Amino acid sequence: MEIVVPVVTPYRGGRVDVDAYSQFIKHLLGRGVTAVYVAGTTGLGPALRREERVALLEAAASTTKNVIFNVSSLQYEDVVGAVREANRLDIIAVASTAPFYFPSVTPRQVVKYFRDICQKSSHPLYLYNIPSAVGRDVDVKTVGEVGCIAGVKDTVEEIAHTVRYKKALPNAKVYNGSNSLILASFVYGLDGVVVSAANYLPEVVASIREAVKAGELEKAARLQWALDELQMLARDFGGLPAIYEFIREFQGFDLGGPKPPIYPLDEEERAALIQRLRALRERLKL
Repeated sequence: MEIVVPVVTPYRGGRVDVDAYSQFIKHLLGRGVTAVYVAGTTGLGPALRREERVALLEAAASTTKNVIFNVSSLQYEDVVGAVREANRLDIIAVASTAPFYFPSVTPRQVVKYFRDICQKSSHPLYLYNIPSAVGRDVDVKTVGEVGCIAGVKDTVEEIAHTVRYKKALPNAKVYNGSNSLILASFVYGLDGVVVSAANYLPEVVASIREAVKAGELEKAARLQWALDELQMLARDFGGLPAIYEFIREFQGFDLGGPKPPIYPLDEEERAALIQRLRALRERLKL
């Protein structure tokens, strides 16, 4: 049962801080994390230039071989270029969402897109299914028609949806991407999770995994409920900006803030978040 962290992208002074990125990855790998997911949603992938994403890839790959690289983009040339950059490196896989923004894209075109990546990549291809962001659900039938999908990161709030991939693709790696379904993912025997909570409380995510292995489901549930409360707090402050503050509080890493158009919290927002976070942390004994 793997714990894959979609690493936040350190951004400050108008640039990506790759040194901080490498150091943070080393830190996470020492706290129960199995692999890193580069330039995903939590990592602001859609907001990054291709050269920024490649710089993150190189920094991650120089730290660990256990890297999944998200190549998603509306610019086809950027997707192909990112795949070629990944081909130079020893990593686990590349990943992509389906083409997004354009609602008229047909399932047949989606199949062509993923087959195209498979032909160009020397690494296995993982589907990154995130219907809430992409606007389409790449279902099990479509994945079967692609024929070369080696893994799935399914970011949905319904565990049965993710389990369907595992039943249909027993030889593929299948992960759920929701913080609220960490416990369920481990109980259902998925290959693991790809969750933003592993940025700020990797130890708790690892403790849920170990509790499930030991049959201590009450303990695992208490830890899951604690993460649920933190997730609700983060959502009150826009989700991604709050994660940077959580990392400062729980892991002691200052990674700057997100890159616009995702804006960091202003001082008033940050003060309000920290006040609520510290009260919650004390109550939850985190």
